[in-house]
Amino acid sequence: MKLSLSQPCSFSGALLLLAVSNLLVWEKVTSLPNYRLPTESLYQRVIVVSHNAHDLASKAFMEFEMKFGRTAWTYGLMLSPCHTAAILTPENSEQVHQTTSEDLLKVSITILQAWEEPLKHMVAAVAALPHVPDTLLSRTKELEERIQGLLEGLKIIFNRVYPGAVASDYTFWSAWSDLQSSDESTKNSALRTLWRCVRRDTHKVDNYLKVLKCRDVHNNNC
Repeated sequence: MKLSLSQPCSFSGALLLLAVSNLLVWEKVTSLPNYRLPTESLYQRVIVVSHNAHDLASKAFMEFEMKFGRTAWTYGLMLSPCHTAAILTPENSEQVHQTTSEDLLKVSITILQAWEEPLKHMVAAVAALPHVPDTLLSRTKELEERIQGLLEGLKIIFNRVYPGAVASDYTFWSAWSDLQSSDESTKNSALRTLWRCVRRDTHKVDNYLKVLKCRDVHNNNC
């Protein structure tokens, strides 16, 4: 939505409109990629979005734990595996630095694509929680937007740097039925697993992108 400053208004009113306009622009650039940006600037932007996504996932996980964690634990003491566990990823600093930039981009895209469907269901499941805090619901919705924007940005970078290469685009997720369960502990346990896993996976992607930027933008001078 464009804000018009051509109509008569006070100086303070104009400043307020300008501040609101700048805020809207910032919110847009931190969630959506710009196809005309040079690759270096796009890397910087996706790193901002990536860090923001991990921060949202961490805060939402902690908020869910405080509000609903007790009911989630009653379903079982063993941690359920993440649905992204089947994706082969470098797990430590040495492995990350031994992985090619192309493969780091590929695995980052694969991880994010694996969250597209679960996050849609998470938004609906969180909205249906009894007495759900507004902050938890808003963070869930914002996380979905951030991950979608990050995924689009990484695809742009990948297609620019490795034209013709193909990244994996699918990871099966089968726990959607647990989110629709009428049993509170089953539903909350499934949500807890998803929050724990999205926090882990956004942290992975964030680390991979920092390495990629260091390599591809700063020629390892960082």
